[in-house]
Amino acid sequence: MSGLNISCQVLSGGQSAKIAVSGTSAQSAALTSTSYLVSTDTDVFVRTGANPTAVADGTDQVLFAGNQFRVLPILPGNKLAFITSGGVGSVYLTPDA
Repeated sequence: MSGLNISCQVLSGGQSAKIAVSGTSAQSAALTSTSYLVSTDTDVFVRTGANPTAVADGTDQVLFAGNQFRVLPILPGNKLAFITSGGVGSVYLTPDA
């Protein structure tokens, strides 16, 4: 029997950010940490940079709904941009979790 171990640090709260996503690229605020736990309730494409614009044509990395992703290393001050290939949803970012 095999299993998947997904670990995260449970924080005191009030540290996550929620980003509404749709078929138009949406950016996070400037990131302050070097690692983030990312959860999404819909499939999204993601890109990072100083002023990123995500695209849904398959050139950006896809994050599948219902999973948690540890995104690192992040350059503090950069942002993450997200887009769906259709539909709407939310992406949740938690620093250092």
